Amino acid sequence: MKTIILTGATGLIGEAFINLFTIPRNAKLIILARKKPAFDLPKGIEIRLITDFFDEDALREALRGGNEMICCIGTTIKKAGSKKNFEKTDVGITEQLAQCCAELDYDGFHYVSSIDSSIESKAFYLQCKGRAEMAIQLRKFKRISILRPSLLLGKRREFRLGEKIGMFFSAIFPFFFLGSLKRYSPIQADTVAKCLLYRAMSDNEDMMIFESEEIKNYTTLTINF
Repeated sequence: MKTIILTGATGLIGEAFINLFTIPRNAKLIILARKKPAFDLPKGIEIRLITDFFDEDALREALRGGNEMICCIGTTIKKAGSKKNFEKTDVGITEQLAQCCAELDYDGFHYVSSIDSSIESKAFYLQCKGRAEMAIQLRKFKRISILRPSLLLGKRREFRLGEKIGMFFSAIFPFFFLGSLKRYSPIQADTVAKCLLYRAMSDNEDMMIFESEEIKNYTTLTINF
């Protein structure tokens, strides 16, 4: 049986991933977080609390026993308070997780990035996501998944103005996302979560980068786990 460690559990995709365990799975799910989620958890899910992700000894100990990492770590510059703090979270914590998981011989690392992420991007947010992707790819895992979803749809517990505007626009003007713009069409957080679970439950030894439309296509597969 696989043991999956989830980070970023309180976010939209993290919560959607947890909800996939409301039915029995052939895997154990452990949440690694600074505090307990403010919602009820399905039966059988373990919580491990950590105060500082940059305490390597504590992080390594908290990660013991796992073999698949689901990394949904992410914030906003507004919530972080500064670009420096945002970078520390989105790049720094992800890199720490990748390093410790590699040292503990995890089989898989599965990361939620963003559409258009690139270390060469002029947009700070997308550049940070690209750097986080690179930090993962530089480590040795049997399988790596990089998911680059577009605008996320779902009930987020925190308010994000940009997402609300995007959701309103996409609902009123769905025809806008045609042709070359189809790749920017919104995607359900549940769909992203399913893709993460499919990959974590896989025994494939590969590195896959999923653009937003590819995430949707991948989750149409019939996979039993």
